[in-house]
Amino acid sequence: MSDANHEELMSVLRTLVKIQSLSAVRHLATKKEKILFLSEAGLEPKEVAPIVGTTPAAVSQAIYAAKKQPGKEA
Repeated sequence: MSDANHEELMSVLRTLVKIQSLSAVRHLATKKEKILFLSEAGLEPKEVAPIVGTTPAAVSQAIYAAKKQPGKEA
């Protein structure tokens, strides 16, 4: 597989992950859960922010705070 084909395939896969993530996130109860789910799905804070109705900085802060909580794996 050429580098161009590989990159195109990876782009398609990232898009599919985003679509599935957006569909699944509707069932989560809190903004924090939505932020963490979308982040773990590979979305950047600037992509998550408009979905949950906040700023990229607030998304980054929520992710950081969640990773700092005792008993949570980073």
